[in-house]
Amino acid sequence: MEKEEAGIDRLPIDLLAYIFGLITPFTDLAQASSVCRKWKEGVKQSLAQRNSLSFSGWKMDDDSTTRLVRLAYNLKELDMSRWGCQITDNGLYQISLAN
Repeated sequence: MEKEEAGIDRLPIDLLAYIFGLITPFTDLAQASSVCRKWKEGVKQSLAQRNSLSFSGWKMDDDSTTRLVRLAYNLKELDMSRWGCQITDNGLYQISLAN
């Protein structure tokens, strides 16, 4: 019996990137990126198109934050205010190295 491809699996990556661009909770994006390679690429492309990111109030560690910032090529604004953002001095240094 042949395995049928699900409808969402036929969507082009740029459309997936658009859909993922509508998702704001980074925990949801992280989960989406672990579904399959195509979704991971869609999440990467959606991050590359963002010019601002906000981790305000999210419990983000250094590695996760740095990884997301590195994927956001057009980033011009990064909000890490409010309680919950647990970035260390080393994490800030790693973020500063991101292009």
